[in-house]
Amino acid sequence: MLGGKVRDLLFQVLEKEGDVTIKHGTQSRENRRAATKGMHTSKFCLNPAGDTPSACRLFDSIVSLCVPVIVSDSIELPFEDVIDYRKFSIFVEANVALKPGFLVKKLRKIGTKKILAYQRDEIVKEIWRQVSQKLPLIKLMSNRDKRLVLRNSTEPDCSCLCTNQTGLLTSI
Repeated sequence: MLGGKVRDLLFQVLEKEGDVTIKHGTQSRENRRAATKGMHTSKFCLNPAGDTPSACRLFDSIVSLCVPVIVSDSIELPFEDVIDYRKFSIFVEANVALKPGFLVKKLRKIGTKKILAYQRDEIVKEIWRQVSQKLPLIKLMSNRDKRLVLRNSTEPDCSCLCTNQTGLLTSI
């Protein structure tokens, strides 16, 4: 099932729950502020698989110390090779999460002690550590891009500089 369809179906199922706050809307500054406030005041944050891997809801949840509830059958998570997401996230298969009442009942069974264990802020520090380890490589790639040789747009477009009859080379 595609992430967007699961998200829509989850909203339909969870909207019927009395004390569950679930919002959907467009990406505006006002909506992002409301979502951030909601995450900071919630125990659990729903993170259904998205249409793109670049959605930041998961990181927003983690930084807000809101326990991510990841609804997906086969999601690929960032830094999963070094971070055990099971220590601070709850995973639920999509078809199971879509059963009316199941997800809310499952989350209500989780005690305060377990929630606090999920919310340990060492996870946030570990994610920032992983991001900081990527920065030197990003800087390296950026510097390499700056030194690449570009041809004038009037020159023939080919992959070999030896065909450049003008002898002109330009750089960024």
